[in-house]
Amino acid sequence: MAFCVIAFTNLSWAAQELSAKQEPSAKIVNIINPSKSVGIQIGDLLNREIELEVTKPYQISKNAFPVKGTNQDGIELNDIQVETKTSDQKTTYKIRLTYQVFSYSDKPVVLQLPAERFAVTSNDQVGNNQTAFSVDIPAWRFWQASLVPIGIKNAKNHVQPQYKPTLIDLRQHQIKLIALLSLFIIGAIGLVYINADKQWLPFMNGAFAQAHRKIKKLNKDKASEQKALLYMHQAFNKAHGENLFASDIDAFILANPAYASMQTEIMRFFKRSNASLFSEPQFLEDHENSTAHINELIALSKALRNCERGVK
Repeated sequence: MAFCVIAFTNLSWAAQELSAKQEPSAKIVNIINPSKSVGIQIGDLLNREIELEVTKPYQISKNAFPVKGTNQDGIELNDIQVETKTSDQKTTYKIRLTYQVFSYSDKPVVLQLPAERFAVTSNDQVGNNQTAFSVDIPAWRFWQASLVPIGIKNAKNHVQPQYKPTLIDLRQHQIKLIALLSLFIIGAIGLVYINADKQWLPFMNGAFAQAHRKIKKLNKDKASEQKALLYMHQAFNKAHGENLFASDIDAFILANPAYASMQTEIMRFFKRSNASLFSEPQFLEDHENSTAHINELIALSKALRNCERGVK
């Protein structure tokens, strides 16, 4: 009895060991072939996706994958992409193969994507790769359709009308273009009204706009300084409707709130103007530099011109 038990146990261990040796450590998880197998013509591209799992320490060497450009019976491997995902127990290979059909026949014929064999290797004690087994991917068959009918005699009778391309809807682009052009025109007009001095433009010939144009043309000397002050006073008088004096500034601002932000500069101008025109001794030194004073008047007339136009 004991002898039979021992013999049966040895046989069971041997069977398990043999089964372990024969069971491969790689499996095919999924194969996705092209969606159609009929009506394929010369030049068409066919995609095939293969997913394999290989248990460690086994692996698929880079040299085991098919080489791009390989041609078999008129079916060429146009592209190959391999994605590898590794875990503690296994390595997953996702292989994407793209084939292009170059074979041709004048009648329908059955072709096939070639069978693929992936060699699975492992490292020996020295560190060299040794082929352990391989994973075989079966061929995939399809029907290739001919480009022209069999036995055609007169090509003119079989000419097909030229395909008219689909028109592109340009309405959305036209709306965007009109909107952008409108914004451009509005922006351009705004820039013109902010910076232009041409008196022929509408709303461009105000009192301070005229003064600004005249002052810019003056020389930077003492005589021109007096003219610049005169032009500014004329502009204030025209905007006020009568002669404007320093004591009337508050009333001017109240009647013309567009100039409220410039009230401090206006009061400073009248103070400097009185000192320059009437030569008050305490301000003589400030106005010895006529060039600087005229430049200040140019900047002041421009700022008042912007208030006049409603431009901040």
